Amino acid sequence: MDRGRRTTRSRTVRSPTARGWGGRGLGAALRTAYGARAWRECLYALVSLPTACVGVAAVVATVLVGALSATVFVVAPVLIPVLAFDRGLANVQRWLAGSLLWLPVARPDRPRRRRGVLGFLTYHLADPVAWRAVGCFAVRIPAGAVQFAAGFLPWAYGATFLFYPVLSKVIGSREADAGRAERSYGFQLGHFYLDSWPLGLAVSCVGVLVLAAAPWLTRAVLGLDRWLLPKLLGPSDSSLRIRELEETRLHAVNEAASTLRRVERDLHDGAQAQLVALGMRLGRAESRLDKADVARARELVRESRDEVKTIIVNLRELVRGIHPPALDAGLEPALATLAARGLIPTTVRVDLPSRPPASVETMLYFATTELLANAGKHSQATACSIGIATDSDTLRLTVSDDGIGGASYAGAGSGLRGLAERVHTLGGSLAVSSPPGGPTMITVDVPFRDRKTEADPCG
Repeated sequence: MDRGRRTTRSRTVRSPTARGWGGRGLGAALRTAYGARAWRECLYALVSLPTACVGVAAVVATVLVGALSATVFVVAPVLIPVLAFDRGLANVQRWLAGSLLWLPVARPDRPRRRRGVLGFLTYHLADPVAWRAVGCFAVRIPAGAVQFAAGFLPWAYGATFLFYPVLSKVIGSREADAGRAERSYGFQLGHFYLDSWPLGLAVSCVGVLVLAAAPWLTRAVLGLDRWLLPKLLGPSDSSLRIRELEETRLHAVNEAASTLRRVERDLHDGAQAQLVALGMRLGRAESRLDKADVARARELVRESRDEVKTIIVNLRELVRGIHPPALDAGLEPALATLAARGLIPTTVRVDLPSRPPASVETMLYFATTELLANAGKHSQATACSIGIATDSDTLRLTVSDDGIGGASYAGAGSGLRGLAERVHTLGGSLAVSSPPGGPTMITVDVPFRDRKTEADPCG
């Protein structure tokens, strides 16, 4: 098999701008303006007014009962069901945002409940989740009215204007004018009746213009909720950070336990079994010496020496999985060795002011190993590049290729998902840019501080 020959498949992707506004381009524009998203946003704008009215009642009840509880402490327990209603209404608002706006808003964690009566009252009365919900409802009182007026009414009036010539004849008003002539009309401006077909068509044209602007106007007025709801009804920045640290710690503990189990299994199945066999072979050599069979004993000792060499090699392979010996000379020589062994011609560019910590070096080495392996298996690339540089307090690893693209760490069974979790344990992040047709660029960012700068801030 000739390894020098590589099969390269190219794919031509047409740019959307090349299609113009005809055919599929017009269809895509109409789907964008009047697709399922537009109708969901219109429905959300419709329900914004009733939810805002319910929010008015919630805010008024909470403020009144809260003010009364501050002066008459006996009334404080009455505030507990009021705040519970506020939390329930917040859940409804999150559901509406997720279902109609496709805006997932996570439910924030409530503080831990302490023991005793004081802990019970503090848990319910000082709940930040409920009070942030009350603040959200207070802001949405005018916002709900504006969203209904500017987000839903343009659709209603636009549809009414569009079908005005028909509606004016079917459900229009009939009355006699000053000249005793009966008129059938839909709208009347003073003594001016819109009862003729030309005027009706003019109203329909106005309806077309209103409907053309309606989806964009609705999307604009709902932008407030897209910005507001995650901040007031979602987890706070501190709770998100705490949850992220807990998940990172759990993943680090699980990964460490998995590594220990792997080392234990490798030692049990490999080195331990080989050492047991070595001990038995040496025992046989000892029995041969007792029988004065020196030649056979010498042969068994020689086999034992070869077995020791094999055990040493296996132990080195085991240690290499924990800390690669290639990193002893630094990250750049280790990555250059990886690039030389790869299936794709690869260039390496490393620009670091100082050597990173061992944990960061090990993670970057294994990350590069996996990314190069994925590129060799799936990308059909002819060239690949590895770059490492620092940007402020961040160390960035970039692995890119000119292959067919399509990589995603969100896919089922993707090794990129596990790689992203390992990067996350060091407080870093992984980003994937791999459109169909390529190219692919995978970026790993981890926190980094220059040791030289820390040692000599003025240097």
